Amino acid sequence: MPILVKFGQRIRQLRQAKNLSQEQLAEKANLHPTFIGKIERAEINPSIVTLEKIAQAFNMPLSQLLSFPDDKQIITSKIEMLNESITRAMKELKTAADIAQDFKDKS
Repeated sequence: MPILVKFGQRIRQLRQAKNLSQEQLAEKANLHPTFIGKIERAEINPSIVTLEKIAQAFNMPLSQLLSFPDDKQIITSKIEMLNESITRAMKELKTAADIAQDFKDKS
């Protein structure tokens, strides 16, 4: 797989892990949102200055931004994100059920 594709996937993975939109990442990195999209789609080759801006936006050293985890690490990260989302959703459902029960008890 070409390095630009790997890098684009890495940026998308990090962005999604931090629950950032392309627009939010662009704002943090002082870049244009369409530029972030082009990086993620491997349509452009970003400069070292741009890489540093993106690394700073993620609060990580440039070396970490340029490290490419293997597929197992990516899958594990996505599973962890899904588990966190499920846990949050379950807490929200329990809260809703408690509110509904309180309402029913008061009726």
